Formats: sequence, C-alpha cells, structure tokens
Amino acid sequence: MSTTPLTNESPVILTGDRTTGPLHLGHYVGSLRNRVTLQHNHRQYLLLADAQALTDNAHDPAKVRRNVLEVALDYLAVGIDPSVTIICVQSALPALAELTMLYLNFVTVARLERNPTIKDEIQARGFGRDIPAGFLCYPAAQAADITAFKATMVPVGEDQAPIIEQTNEIVRLINRQVGHAIFPEARALIPTVGRLPGSDGKAKMSKSQGNAIPLSASDAEITDAVASNVH
Repeated sequence: MSTTPLTNESPVILTGDRTTGPLHLGHYVGSLRNRVTLQHNHRQYLLLADAQALTDNAHDPAKVRRNVLEVALDYLAVGIDPSVTIICVQSALPALAELTMLYLNFVTVARLERNPTIKDEIQARGFGRDIPAGFLCYPAAQAADITAFKATMVPVGEDQAPIIEQTNEIVRLINRQVGHAIFPEARALIPTVGRLPGSDGKAKMSKSQGNAIPLSASDAEITDAVASNVH
C-alpha cells in the first residue's frame, strides 16, 4: 500500500461509532475498510462515542460501558493500526462536553428539530414528543467532536450529511463571534458503495433492526442469522 508520511499538515479525519453493540458487516462495507485505507495518508481519530450512546440508552449504561471495549476490539480486528490512528473514548475527554454546552448557546431548538437526520432518527425510534434532550442536541455534540480535533473531513453516510452541514453553521457562528477563523469547516466524505442489506433482506443492516451479522460472529451464528430470515 502506498503511504505518505504523516505530518502536522496532513488532513485531519474524525469518525467513530456509538458504543451500543459490536460492529457488524454493514459497518465494514460502509466505513471500516475505508478507514483502514485513510489512516495511512491522514491524521485519523476514531471516537468511541459512549457519551452519545447514553442519550437513548441511559436506562442501560452497562451496555454502553461494555461495548466500548467491544467496538475497540472490532477496530483492531479489521486493521485499524493504533500506531497511526488515535482511538479516543468520548467520555474521557471533558473538553468535548464543555464545547457542546458552549455550542448549545448558538443553536435553537427549532433548528435542531429541523435537522433531517434528527427528524428521521426520532421517527425511527418512535420518540414522538418524548425526545431525550441529549438526543435532540446530538448535532451540537457532533460539532464539538469535529471542531475539538479541527477535523476537515468526516466520513459519514448520506443520511448523516445534515449533521456536517449544521456543524459548519456552528463553525461560522463561532468564527464570526471571535473575529477570526479558529475552526475550519469540515467536508462530509460519503462512501460511494451502497448499503449492505440486512440478513432479512431489508434495505439496511442495522443492530436496532435485529438484522445485522456482527464482525465477531462465529460460523454457527452466521448460519443461524441467515437461516432465521429465510422465507
């Protein structure tokens, strides 16, 4: 593989995963294999997003805590190299929470509710108007994550692109407030590959849909997952 020596001038990438369960084949096809390639030419940070995972899993913090290690192991298993990619635990970086609180003063509830990503996720989870405040504020938290590392590229699925758009809105507001550009705007890196269908044939493999095959699945578990959804 051709690589370029990493320097302080190399582009910065921030990406990561909510620690709500082991990663699956859909993650590998959609993002993980791309991260393995990008790490050799970019300063890449991977965030184990345990604080974000709590926004809709506060009733089961043990699950979130347990899966921090599971997701980290999946990163290593697919070829993420910790000598060139920095893996961070979100809750261990208090500056991210501090930035989130700051940024919430620069956005409105109405703007958060209009974010297409948030609207779709609220509908998918059936929150109605009983939306956890932390979940609604996800775009501000994501903006904090991105700007804290001064990332200029963020690999995301197409459905997450509105989060990057709102991040750049916040960046422009902050830069205008202080009078100069302290944060760069970020660009969404949207994969060109399609989504991997779930084991039940639905359009997207997803943990929440129960149609995902974990990267760590045994031969027997893979067989069971496929056979249980054969009609």
